[in-house]
Amino acid sequence: MAAEPPDDIAAGFDCLSAPTLRGWPALQARLVHHVKRAALRQLHASNAGEMLLLRFYLVGEESSEQALQRELRIAPPEWLARQLDQHLADEQHHARLFAQAIVERGGNAQAAASPEEAPQPDWFSRRKLARWQALIRRHAPHFAHGGLVPAYAIGLSAEQMASRILQRHCALIGPQHALHPLLSRVLIDEDRHIRLCSHTLQRCVAPHEEARLVQLMREVRDTERGFGVTGALGMWIAGVALRLRPGAARPVQQHHA
Repeated sequence: MAAEPPDDIAAGFDCLSAPTLRGWPALQARLVHHVKRAALRQLHASNAGEMLLLRFYLVGEESSEQALQRELRIAPPEWLARQLDQHLADEQHHARLFAQAIVERGGNAQAAASPEEAPQPDWFSRRKLARWQALIRRHAPHFAHGGLVPAYAIGLSAEQMASRILQRHCALIGPQHALHPLLSRVLIDEDRHIRLCSHTLQRCVAPHEEARLVQLMREVRDTERGFGVTGALGMWIAGVALRLRPGAARPVQQHHA
């Protein structure tokens, strides 16, 4: 049986809820979960690994900023423009917090003042972004709100994935770890963004477009899963390499009451 949709998901929009996986997708998700837990342990074993983790988060937040400023501001309705402003403010604040955490660990980072100054994603992330852009172009003509719908569908999936990542990370390191307050604070915002993306899609998609939305969400999540195992293995390899690097320093742990 599929899980019941949350109370804020209207009838006909069950596809917006995180899906219940079976078969190979379920096995793949479990594999990714365990590999990413192992990767987190390796990355937390060195100061450089911990800073790399924070840079992953920083680039992710600034990539979201670019999407909000460039791809979602194509003549949005007034109510959506206000929502985008708040969402952008959240992402900018998260970027500043992650940049500050990197500096505290001896690294060099600064949240970008504009999308042009943001750090460029790695090759793997660029491939994923190119796939998203192609998906937006393919589906936009089928919705009255055009590219806003596929962009928000991708945003919803990305926020749901971010929530899973942060939940896994917080559970692994525990509340006494120095990074736990930062990660748990961002997690609260990401869960709020999930609700906002879901409400936006329900408001923008007309009844006759719902079948197309189901197809869109399936393609978005298939693409997300397609990159999952590769990304998890890459994180683990990076963590091991940084931990074993000659002279690698262990992170300084600051415990909170």
